[in-house]
Amino acid sequence: MTAGMCTNRRGFALPAVILLVALLTVLLTSGLTRARVEHQLAEASDETAAALAIAQSGLQTYFGTVVTLPADGDSTRINVTGGFANVITHLVRRPADTTQRILYLVRSTGIVINPGVGPTPQAQRTVAQFAEWEYGYILRRGVLTAANGQRHLNNNSDPARLEVNGNDQCGVDAPIPGIRTPDLAWAGPADPDTSIVGAPGIIVAGTGPTTAAETLIDWAGALGGSLTPDYSSFQNGSTAYSIQRIAGALTLSGTNSGTGLLVVGDSLVVRGASFTFDGIVLVGGRILFEADYQRINGLVVTGLNEQLGVDPARTHTGGAPPQNRRDVYLYYDACKVDSALAAVSGLAPVRNAWLDTWATY
Repeated sequence: MTAGMCTNRRGFALPAVILLVALLTVLLTSGLTRARVEHQLAEASDETAAALAIAQSGLQTYFGTVVTLPADGDSTRINVTGGFANVITHLVRRPADTTQRILYLVRSTGIVINPGVGPTPQAQRTVAQFAEWEYGYILRRGVLTAANGQRHLNNNSDPARLEVNGNDQCGVDAPIPGIRTPDLAWAGPADPDTSIVGAPGIIVAGTGPTTAAETLIDWAGALGGSLTPDYSSFQNGSTAYSIQRIAGALTLSGTNSGTGLLVVGDSLVVRGASFTFDGIVLVGGRILFEADYQRINGLVVTGLNEQLGVDPARTHTGGAPPQNRRDVYLYYDACKVDSALAAVSGLAPVRNAWLDTWATY
């Protein structure tokens, strides 16, 4: 009887073990599935965040690189680390009044690409920013505006040539004054070849601070953070119309030429054989024109440190013994001025007008 009962219980443990193994398998599979899902969710979250970063990076890169007025529907692909951004510009408002700013909506879609899994996009995110087109502007008060005063020095035996022409050399703008300064001094004999023309040729009025202020140039901002230069040194021979900002004084010698917007925080001294420049020259102190030949096509403003409470010495043209003849030619050229201002034109984001998760269609 006892032996029979023991015989009937044989094999009872096997179903229990099988059940236990099955239960453990289900629990393990469930745990692995949950871990895999959580991993996929984490990856998706990371890729979505990466797509947002790519979209924002593409938007900022576009703002920093566009230099001409964009057309409606302008589309640009910007490659960044981890993917690329498709940036599209939509024209929202073009006022009839040309003094009003043009309004755009700039949309950037960031797309994540993982080379390890192929070219298929892993995630994408779209952001948008309203922006206005800002034109670079400078008040054209004279071909040479010397808030610090100007002095022309002549060698008795060989008077220096000074030619200032306020008539637009590219023929699109009305004449402007030739020289505007609160203090004009003429030393030595008059040169019969000297020519100062404009509308009018010479204006002597005001004081240094008022003349500097009336240019409407934000000189403190130009030397500080409101103007982002392309270079911090003079780019000799460049034709790129870049922004060159020199924090202190600048002395040039030899043969020099350039284009663009030249900003010199202190004085500019020009020596050597020649100096030619197309664009705008802004100087905090004075200019000493001491090269054998110098010509600027555009605009020149000196003595802007008057805005900062500093009274620089006069700007000098010409030459006096024992110097040789120093010829200076300053010509107003609206086209070259506009080319220089193009470097400070661009899209300016409208405050509190950035949108996330912009609908794509």
